Amino acid sequence: MSNDNIEPKISIITCVYGAEKYIHKCLDSLIGQSYKNLEFVIVDDGSPDKCPEICDKYETKDARIHLIHQKNAGYGVARNVGLAAATGDFVGFVDPDDWIKPDMMAGMAKAIMEHKADIVVCDWLTYNDLDEEHGLLHTQHINNEEPFEELRDSFLLDKHPNFLCNKLFARRLFSGLTIPPDIVLGDLYVCGEIFARSRKIYYVPQGYYCYRVHASFANTRTKTRRKYGMFMSWREHERVCEVYKFTKALSYCRWRAQKAAISLLTINSAQPYLDEKQLADVKEYLKASSGRKSEKLSVKHLAQWWALEHAPSLCKGIGQLSVWNDEFKQSHRFKK
Repeated sequence: MSNDNIEPKISIITCVYGAEKYIHKCLDSLIGQSYKNLEFVIVDDGSPDKCPEICDKYETKDARIHLIHQKNAGYGVARNVGLAAATGDFVGFVDPDDWIKPDMMAGMAKAIMEHKADIVVCDWLTYNDLDEEHGLLHTQHINNEEPFEELRDSFLLDKHPNFLCNKLFARRLFSGLTIPPDIVLGDLYVCGEIFARSRKIYYVPQGYYCYRVHASFANTRTKTRRKYGMFMSWREHERVCEVYKFTKALSYCRWRAQKAAISLLTINSAQPYLDEKQLADVKEYLKASSGRKSEKLSVKHLAQWWALEHAPSLCKGIGQLSVWNDEFKQSHRFKK
């Protein structure tokens, strides 16, 4: 934008799969925004329910909707497709089972124009499926007067969530970036580089984003997938800190990456989930890290690291105990 008084065009990306029960509320909240200079990029990721037909009908209602139908390829791929299609100055993400307050884009755009920010952050509310009227507000208490470097590092240090959905980003920050298509926690993965590229972050203390929390029963496979995503994301943050010489955040990101890798390999030794390439990748990371072990690692994780290298049978036993413990806690919680 060459003129600060010109309202920025904002592209909102929504990737849709299996959200027939919620998609009306989501799309209604988008097209009902008080701010009008919007583009809605809706990516139907081969949804097997009635979502494709519902999205088709919304496309006829509002010319700002750009609807893309594709074969199911996963959430990361769908988001990358949405980013490639977006034409706005800024981009935001809204999940199909969530919704946003009517004045969210107006409040965020105002912050962009008044403070020349390339990342704008807001608070969010969480709701359960049984009550869409009374949400729990999550306030971040970010100090906009902090030096930029400290504010940026606070996200790399995980003091504030690395979500995509409660933020607007200058689209240029995504240039050349790809959200990993095959891991969970893609938000966390990509945010490291995005925040490193940013020049001004501004916080709007308003609960604009409405996040729906679903009841879930996490089995070992699901937890291992999440641990793999955690490892990939924090290793990426470690790389970002090394490249950009963010020394304050580097030790924290290295600790998180090493801890995730140790836990992942320990559990995987008992219940294999990783494929050969993934397994070799994690092992190679720990091998390369052996000379710079984080001082923050607990005795437990240091012992597990030793077992991984010197006592595979012991490591497998530790992993099995961890699996049994997780399964017991989950089943006990589920019965309650």
